[in-house]
Amino acid sequence: MPHKILWFFMGSILHRVTFIFTGAYMTPELLPVLAEAAKLPELLKEIYGDLAKPGVVQVGKALSSVFGLGNTILWPVQLLNERVRIALEANLERYRQKLADIPPEKIVPVPPEVGVPIAEKLAYIQDVELKELYLNLLAKGSILESQSQAHPSFVNVINNLSPDEGVLLKQFKAAPQPFVFARLSNPATNYWMEIVEMSFPILPAIHLAFPQNLVAYVSNLEGLGLVKVIRNEQVVPESVYLPMEEAIRTLYKDITPIPEYPELTCSRGRINVTSFGRLFLNACVE
Repeated sequence: MPHKILWFFMGSILHRVTFIFTGAYMTPELLPVLAEAAKLPELLKEIYGDLAKPGVVQVGKALSSVFGLGNTILWPVQLLNERVRIALEANLERYRQKLADIPPEKIVPVPPEVGVPIAEKLAYIQDVELKELYLNLLAKGSILESQSQAHPSFVNVINNLSPDEGVLLKQFKAAPQPFVFARLSNPATNYWMEIVEMSFPILPAIHLAFPQNLVAYVSNLEGLGLVKVIRNEQVVPESVYLPMEEAIRTLYKDITPIPEYPELTCSRGRINVTSFGRLFLNACVE
């Protein structure tokens, strides 16, 4: 294996190549470091310090199908960069914690279609919410009983989520989400103008950095196939809508009516998690 690695890099870099990962030139002195990429136990010992630490054996078994593929072959070189080392060590430590209580016999090699793109991100992903989604998916793909939940397309779904959207997913996990929308209308002409596209209270445990983007977030989640927005259909009990409708009427009560649209009306809807979304939530959201 080391000879194959050396042949690959010698054939592709020739004399000197700049590697973005380290910000330094590839030199002959670094080639032995690349050769060490073939030695998984040694690399795990460098990262974890102790191969006997709970979960390290599980990590080694789970990543045995991933290591050496894609950019994971460059982990030894990337570790020379302090910022990369901090991110990679922190992410692999969190992954170890997720597997520490799983018996080694229940650990299986993670499918490369899932594991490789996630492993490549471990060297730089730092956002807490997105990191948890990736690591939860990686952990599910590493456990025999849950590997069926680790759909390869989930990696691309996470790639297209903002940190706020990663947080917001927790709100939709329990049950359909009721929402209201409001219009100014003219019953005589049947014309209307929408003034509130979607409104619903955010759970106290959920904190969005940009709550003004809520509608856009839901739209993106729907575009990714995770949720479906249904207007003019209610959840039960209907009483859950009353505080939302009252909040809108209170907000607009002092606004001067528009002659063309004299009447304020509130309508109800719900946000359902799709079957695909349910599988994603089970695999990625704790």
